[in-house]
Amino acid sequence: MRLSDREPEAPEINLTPLIDVVFLMLVFFVVTTTFTDREALEITLPVAETGEPVPTAPVEIVIGAGGDLRIDGTPIADTATALRRALASARAEQPAATERLLIRADRTVSHGRVLRVMDQAGRAGFANVSIATTGQVGKP
Repeated sequence: MRLSDREPEAPEINLTPLIDVVFLMLVFFVVTTTFTDREALEITLPVAETGEPVPTAPVEIVIGAGGDLRIDGTPIADTATALRRALASARAEQPAATERLLIRADRTVSHGRVLRVMDQAGRAGFANVSIATTGQVGKP
């Protein structure tokens, strides 16, 4: 019996069926994908270029980095009831600024904290709430 001296050939992997399957899956996912519009809050952004001077100053809330609250410079207790009462009082004292509120929050204050203040402002009767910012986009 004679044995061959040749080495066995290495098996060849055919990738064509794999590429076909991947391409078909890609086409399937592209065709079946649906795009939906997410509901979002409608906000009106202020435009500084054509703004006109405001005759009276709005009620101003300052939220410090530690979460302390001040309304027109007066410290307020950190409870929802105290905040709502102080906002209602400030609104009553300044009838010309009725329904106008400016929130100045430190950049480190959480979004939830600002949202709670806005919620209490809405309950106190403020319909026009602005959030103060400084600088330009991309600049500190």
